[in-house]
Amino acid sequence: MLYIKNLEDGVELFKALGSEVRVNIIRLLMENKEMNMNELAAALNITNGALTGHIKKMEDAGLIRVTADFIGHGNQKVCRVKQDRIIVDIVPEEKSREAGVYEAEIPIGHYADYSAFPTCGIATTKTLIGEVDDPRYFAHPDRINAGILWLSRGYVEYLIPNVLPAAQKIDELTFSMELSSEASGVNNYWPSD
Repeated sequence: MLYIKNLEDGVELFKALGSEVRVNIIRLLMENKEMNMNELAAALNITNGALTGHIKKMEDAGLIRVTADFIGHGNQKVCRVKQDRIIVDIVPEEKSREAGVYEAEIPIGHYADYSAFPTCGIATTKTLIGEVDDPRYFAHPDRINAGILWLSRGYVEYLIPNVLPAAQKIDELTFSMELSSEASGVNNYWPSD
């Protein structure tokens, strides 16, 4: 995914997409997953020289990836789509804040209540807080610095401050968090999957 945070940062991308030939290149690559330069030029009915300029512009904009493939009697350049999604914020972030957006970031260790059962633990980004499989450490004062916590059963509860004016109308709530049901390399088939 390519994320453009404001229109000014997207100018080169917009230029790269401002050609019917380049849009057709993306369409062909999406249909075929990958194509070499000769296949693309033939499918588009243009010369390899004309294609090279288009490919360079798209590669510089981060839309496609070009790799050298050594097959048979030489090498060929193979093209693939690099981005499957492009998101562009038209209204800059500062403007959206002026439009009544309120954000609250709640750190992992700032939970208000918990119930944890082993296997469980809590740690900062650098060190373990207390001992593994001892739920008592979920109440330790160092928990406010936590960067990760885990438990096999139970919950953590967060209080989200509501500092909006009393008459404020709420149109939308968005929550963003990272949850995982497994530890890498330990078990790829956990019950919550």
